[in-house]
Amino acid sequence: MKRIKKNLTNYCISHDYIDYLDTLNIKIIGSNGYKKKYPSHWFNDASGKNISKKNKNFGTLTSIYWIWKNKAKYIKSNEYIGVCHYRRFWLKEKHENKINKSNLKKNILRNIPKKYKNIEAFVCKPIDLRGYKFSKLIKKAKINILKDPSILFNNKKHTINLHFDMFHIRNGLLNSIELLNKKDKNEFLYYVNNKTYFYPLSIFIMKKRKFETLCTTTFNWLKKCEKLFDDEDLDGYGKTRIYDFLAERYFSFWISKYCKYKVWPYLLLETRKNKI
Repeated sequence: MKRIKKNLTNYCISHDYIDYLDTLNIKIIGSNGYKKKYPSHWFNDASGKNISKKNKNFGTLTSIYWIWKNKAKYIKSNEYIGVCHYRRFWLKEKHENKINKSNLKKNILRNIPKKYKNIEAFVCKPIDLRGYKFSKLIKKAKINILKDPSILFNNKKHTINLHFDMFHIRNGLLNSIELLNKKDKNEFLYYVNNKTYFYPLSIFIMKKRKFETLCTTTFNWLKKCEKLFDDEDLDGYGKTRIYDFLAERYFSFWISKYCKYKVWPYLLLETRKNKI
């Protein structure tokens, strides 16, 4: 049988040691590595060039940064870099309908099919932000409703920016966009004020040359954003990982603008952490 040349390097990010991951034959990165202990056969976001100490507010971004600075240079420009999480795994295009721990390994995506060689990025299914309950809008979007009452009745107004205001920091996204490079600023602003969906979770598969450009732009922008939120109380789920939430939306915009992309299947599988 002719061996297919591998064109995908897939990294799985985990914030805890989960021994089950060792059985999947994938590359695993332990995040928040400057505080947590991981086995020696795992990668660690606190090694090499890193921003691991920022993990509390950056979340998965510290691992994405680590890939960019330490591993991307060893991957050919036209090959793919994949990012997934400890419970979210990219699947083969033709995968089994029912997947659990016993058959996940053989259903994990290992290679991008040749027929998709012109596709530059793969993303997960978009999240639809429309259709909040009336009570949720009243509770979370009072100021937005005072400015535009139609939010209550028109779900086309349930935009990315409204969602960010409701569940993260009010005006946090708009103020951050003001710090973005001129090339993307106006288009990203239009994107968040008009789109009612985005590609979530900061997981993607991308050609290395695109990945490096995305990382350069994203981390330059976030460095500026850190000054913006210096005096902000970043406590609570919606605020603590603020830079991860900002990047999640920017990734969606950037891939939509700069890449020929395709939605790809992934699996959400609950796992349990283990002590080491």
